[in-house]
Amino acid sequence: MEIRCLLTQQQLDEAAKLSDSIFRDSEQVSMQAAFPGVFSEALGQSYGAFDNGKLVSFMGLVPAVLRIGEARLPIYSLGSVCTHPDYRGQGTASEILTKILEHIDRAGASLLLVSGGRSLYTRAGCCTYGQVHRFLWEEGQPLPSRPVPEGTVLRELAPTDWFRLYELASGRRSRYEQSVWDLAGLIHAEALSTCYKLQHKVLVAENAEGDLLTFAVIGVPYSDTPKREPHLIEWGGAAEGMPALLSYAIRTYGLKKLNIPVPWHEDKLAAELAGLPCNTGKATGTVYIVNPERLLGHMYPYLKSVDAGAADSLRITRLEDGRTSVALDGWTAELTVQETVSMFFDPAPEFQAPEELKKRLSALFPIPFPYDAGLNYV
Repeated sequence: MEIRCLLTQQQLDEAAKLSDSIFRDSEQVSMQAAFPGVFSEALGQSYGAFDNGKLVSFMGLVPAVLRIGEARLPIYSLGSVCTHPDYRGQGTASEILTKILEHIDRAGASLLLVSGGRSLYTRAGCCTYGQVHRFLWEEGQPLPSRPVPEGTVLRELAPTDWFRLYELASGRRSRYEQSVWDLAGLIHAEALSTCYKLQHKVLVAENAEGDLLTFAVIGVPYSDTPKREPHLIEWGGAAEGMPALLSYAIRTYGLKKLNIPVPWHEDKLAAELAGLPCNTGKATGTVYIVNPERLLGHMYPYLKSVDAGAADSLRITRLEDGRTSVALDGWTAELTVQETVSMFFDPAPEFQAPEELKKRLSALFPIPFPYDAGLNYV
């Protein structure tokens, strides 16, 4: 068995066929169309296992840069993980994952986001993280609303809107870096939506002066048998414009339900949706911290903007046993992998440490992390 990056388009085409055979049916487009970064010859990041030249197992790997305030985090996302039925149970996926973790460390990444939480990933150190409020509107419920300013127009995206849409998207404090081209390509690819048999509708709220106030990317069914109810995929701009846009989507596309996931730090949108039924839980997938010292270094510009004194005093060190040493203003603690993830990302972190250290760390954390199941889902 040989494990290596898939460097040729022919190999990537074979990987797409394997992925489609496991994850797609006749009503769904190929994974290759929905996840172009996974099957990109130009990027050449994804890995496969070959038995005498035949691709038998595959893992899609896509690099990205997250912006959190002034901080820039180089990260990877892992998805489209599949093994031919004849080769399962032989440890091949674990071997590929080991190669991938070495790859992303050499590349200088801070994090790996994984669209799954099975034991293959948790054994390697991937952990649940964060907090997402999942609001659900159903037919018969009133949707919270407020009067829109006079002259506001609610409509679908027009071909002349891309620059203004980009400005709204890039104005978010916590986001993936996206060029105009990236934004258009991701909306067109419909990555997560195709998994649920949904298609994207892009709606905008425009004021009387022609400025875009808010946008929303919503997945609506294209099949009589969708795998999930309609879903808010991504949004940006003024939170107070979202109820009107969501009401417009419900009327325009005849929706009976609408799932509205809101990460914990998007408190303004959560306030606008108060009154709808809501379940709160972890993010969709899991996260792997490649190197805690490196993550701290990449996050420093953001942390300094939050509390410069604490950011300058904080020290994080990875220990030989995999635990993490955390020191701040003379207080110290040693955290497990899961505790380290919780410290960085959870609004209600769970880790053992002196109360004074927890109090001081709460001035810096948690990190307001972008939603992991939006346009950049892998």
